[in-house]
Amino acid sequence: ARQAMNTMDRVVRWPGIARDLLLTLVAFTILTALYNLFTPIFEAPDEVWHYAHLRWLAEGHGLPSLIDDRSGAYQEAAQPPLYYASAALLSYTIPDDDLPSLMWHNPGFGFQAPGTVADNKNMLIHTTRERWPWRGAVLAVHVARLTSWLYGLIAVSAAWGLGMETFGDRHGARLTAAWLAFHPQFVFISSVINNDTAATALATVVLWRCARTLRRGIRRYDSLLLGMAVGLATLAKTSLLALIPTGLGAIALAHVLHRGKHTSFTNRFSLSSLASYLLGVAIIGGWWYARNWMLYQDPLGLSTHLRTPWGRPATLSLPDLIPEIPLVLRSFWAAYGWGHVTWPPIYYILLWTLALCLIAAALWTLGRNWYTWLKRPQEKRGTGFSLPEPSVLIATLSLFWAAAIVAALVHWMQQVEAPHGRLLFPALGSWGIVLTWGALELRHRSPRLGIFITRGLLGLMATLSILAPGARIASTFSMPRLLSPSEITTRCETPVNLHYDELAQLSCLKIEPQRVRVGEKVAVSACWIALAPIERDYTVFVHILGPDMMRVGERHTYPGLGRYPTTLWSPGLGFCETYRVQISTWAEAPLRYQVEIGLFEPETGARLPVTDALGHSMAPPVAGHLVITPLEPFEPRPSRLLAAHLGEGIELLGADIPSGAQIGDRVPITLYWKAKHTLAHDYVAFVHLWRPGDNAPLAQHDSQPRAGWYPVSAWGPNDVISDTHILEIPSAMTPGTYPLWAGLYDPVDGTRLAAYGPDGRYTDDLVPLGTIEVQSPP
Repeated sequence: ARQAMNTMDRVVRWPGIARDLLLTLVAFTILTALYNLFTPIFEAPDEVWHYAHLRWLAEGHGLPSLIDDRSGAYQEAAQPPLYYASAALLSYTIPDDDLPSLMWHNPGFGFQAPGTVADNKNMLIHTTRERWPWRGAVLAVHVARLTSWLYGLIAVSAAWGLGMETFGDRHGARLTAAWLAFHPQFVFISSVINNDTAATALATVVLWRCARTLRRGIRRYDSLLLGMAVGLATLAKTSLLALIPTGLGAIALAHVLHRGKHTSFTNRFSLSSLASYLLGVAIIGGWWYARNWMLYQDPLGLSTHLRTPWGRPATLSLPDLIPEIPLVLRSFWAAYGWGHVTWPPIYYILLWTLALCLIAAALWTLGRNWYTWLKRPQEKRGTGFSLPEPSVLIATLSLFWAAAIVAALVHWMQQVEAPHGRLLFPALGSWGIVLTWGALELRHRSPRLGIFITRGLLGLMATLSILAPGARIASTFSMPRLLSPSEITTRCETPVNLHYDELAQLSCLKIEPQRVRVGEKVAVSACWIALAPIERDYTVFVHILGPDMMRVGERHTYPGLGRYPTTLWSPGLGFCETYRVQISTWAEAPLRYQVEIGLFEPETGARLPVTDALGHSMAPPVAGHLVITPLEPFEPRPSRLLAAHLGEGIELLGADIPSGAQIGDRVPITLYWKAKHTLAHDYVAFVHLWRPGDNAPLAQHDSQPRAGWYPVSAWGPNDVISDTHILEIPSAMTPGTYPLWAGLYDPVDGTRLAAYGPDGRYTDDLVPLGTIEVQSPP
């Protein structure tokens, strides 16, 4: 009668369950379809090698070798074959002979731009050939991606079943499945070629089977079926070998939990149950590892990964992994492209804050349940050994599985540079159980708070999942927006009008900020216009030049920040982009540096010749200037203190003067200026050596401050500038003591800037620096 009532209850609930699950799967399908559509081919983690693996199978070559790389799968050749065989079945009929012509590599790929900046994050140059309708290799890649979607459907459905077995109602099942269906990174991985979706799906299926075993007991053939499910999972990902002890634990717990019940099924945990379980694992998954052992003496295929450039030469200690933890935490939620297309940090902070609230509530509840069970008097536990209710055991088993995956990732990161959050996805079923448990507990204890946190986290996840295809992926990988010359003129604040061999025009250049400190970055925004068809792919260079053409910062990139090579430029149209240049920490400061920008051929290094608007040749092609200041304010210690004020905004603090010199020497005289505020006019500084009664200096040095590299108009408020002038002592001079004078004058008319001292204005606006003893050479 009880079984009949349970059956009736399931029949009544089934339409609602089917509707909820179907809506979840439809929403998941729509999201993955958008990601599949907007993500260019091979712009996903290792997708190019995953595709090579499945095509090697589809073309009938068998399993790829771990010794050579004839398959082109690189380290992915060591991956178990289940996912690739599934993808090969979907796409093997589609020819991809045009694939080599699509492999147009971006030489700037890998540039470490900030997470939200679309700067050289594309591995390939993507053209209109990838647009709909898809053909050839493009179609084959997009169809192969459907494999991940199918495994994603399995994962979400299994999470639904896991939630139903754990919580026993539609709400718990719906919420458990939603944590997977709207997880931004899982949706993305489910839309590209990646075997992590198969690993997630099959690990969640195994957890579901374990939960059914704990909830309903070990029925006939359950041990064998569970073992076969675990064996299938080990053919998806090597890390899923940790499911073997997980399944054993579920069988053992189920035996204790359901022993003594009179059913038509056996609940005994005997050697036959153990043998059936291990037999199922070995039959389905054991052949792959046995093959690797016989062929390569490497059953797990780890050596293939260790030989890659990201394999570590020595195993790292746990403290050494701490700097990589933020990368794991960020990429667990959302890291598109090859893992470097991300959201602003605030989103990750919110996601982890809300999630940790639910996790804390779940752990507290589970701990309380176990504590209550342990505190029960022995006589109330019944005869023999008993356990808490199945839901507590399922959640506990899920936590142990999640801990095993975390431990596996940590161990892997010690050997390989792989701070990828998606490697935690086999535990997403456990993740869903823990979050749902915490949500239900918070809702029970504080309904408003529980609903707010649960809906806030799920809503933020869904929002990021919906926005990412357009706001992050399309904006990162699409070509820059083309503009007409009039549109560029309208938005241009600082026109430059430089012509590059009559092929291209630099119409506008903007440098922000105009003053930076050493070690910081500067943004150089440029607007280009194509004047004629260009037959070669030139590279843009941006150099920050100082004295003696010293480069203190530089950037090289394909135009369009790696997305718009010059051979694709449309004559008569232009675009704007921003280059971010890192300033070297050793740059001399303060100075006003030159910013040159141009185009060169990467194979030969030959630059395109540049002319200005009047047709005059420019070498180097300086299009702007930038002031670089030191990290700490300069504190001068002059040998001779002064208190001279020149004009209304400049102070001469002091000078360094040698006590003596010889005839014919080059004598350095260093002046220390201080700017009270910003000045618009450029003055020339001078140091003169006079003899009383003469009308002209015997020796002099006139130049803009710092040999012209830091003119007065570039000075900032409270800047302190050391300015060295070299006096050449004439050979015709006679030995003696000579006075030195300094000052500033306007280069237009030669008028000296008014100079004042403690006793008033200096005669002829000459600031006395002191005297120098000139001697005959030995």
